[in-house]
Amino acid sequence: MADNRAVAFLDILGFKELISSKPLDEVVEKYELMLGATQAMNKPFQYTKNVPSLFPDHPENEQWCKRYIFSDSIILIANGDDEISFFKLIVYARKLFITLISMKLPARGAISYGELYENPANNLVIGKSLTDAYLLEQSQDWIGVAISDEAEARYEELLSQFTGVLGEIFLRYPVPFKNGTTRYLYTLNWRFNLIVEKGTRSLFGDAENQGVKRKINNTLNYARSIVESGRIYIENQEHLPVELRSFFVGDKEPPFPHGDEL
Repeated sequence: MADNRAVAFLDILGFKELISSKPLDEVVEKYELMLGATQAMNKPFQYTKNVPSLFPDHPENEQWCKRYIFSDSIILIANGDDEISFFKLIVYARKLFITLISMKLPARGAISYGELYENPANNLVIGKSLTDAYLLEQSQDWIGVAISDEAEARYEELLSQFTGVLGEIFLRYPVPFKNGTTRYLYTLNWRFNLIVEKGTRSLFGDAENQGVKRKINNTLNYARSIVESGRIYIENQEHLPVELRSFFVGDKEPPFPHGDEL
C-alpha cells in the first residue's frame, strides 16, 4: 500500500569517470568507507545525556530514516508523514551530503514529497515523490541539495519556524538550473559550521570540462554567499545540538582553521 512520504534522492556525480579512471580496488575501498560512515550516522550519536540534541527522545538504535543505495544513487525515506520524521530526514541528509563531499565524492540531491510505495524485501521503491526528487536533482547545475515546492508546501509550518541556527542551515537560495534559470528554494546549507583544513575549493578539485567548471563555480558561489552573510560558524559549540556541531575535514587532529576565504 502506498503512503505519502518525504524522499531524498542523492546522486554521486562523476561516478562513471571515477570507475574508468581509478583502479577498481581503490574505488571499492572509498565506496565501502562511505557506506560504513553513512550507516553509522543514520542513528543517534553516542553521547552523554548532558549533551543537547535536536531529538532527545529518539530511540538509541533506531534509524533517522530508511536508506537504500543503488550504485551511485542514495535514496532516503522519512519514517513517517509527520513533521518530526521530515525534520530527521533533512538533518541526516545534510550530514550525509557533507560526508560525501568531504570524501571527494561530489553529490547533488533533492528532497520531495508525495505518494510512495516501498517493499524492503524486494528493494523496491517507486512513486511520485521519488520521481519528483530525481527530476529535481537532475535539473540542478551545482553540487548541493534543494527541497522541492511539494515538500515545502507539506512542511511549510515547520520550515517557517526555523530561526537562528536552523534558519541558517535550512535556507532559501536561488538554486541554479541547467537551463540557465534559477529557482528560489530551500536548501541544505552544507557550508555552515564546516571547517576544511585546505579550504572549500579543495573539496571539488579542478576541471577541464566547461560544464563541470560551471557546476563547481555555482557551488563556490553558494559557499561565498554563506561566508559573506557572516553567519557561518558557531563559536560556542557546547550549547549547540550534537547533530549540528562543527564538521572538520583535514589530515590534522581538529580543531584547526579553515584553509581559504570560502
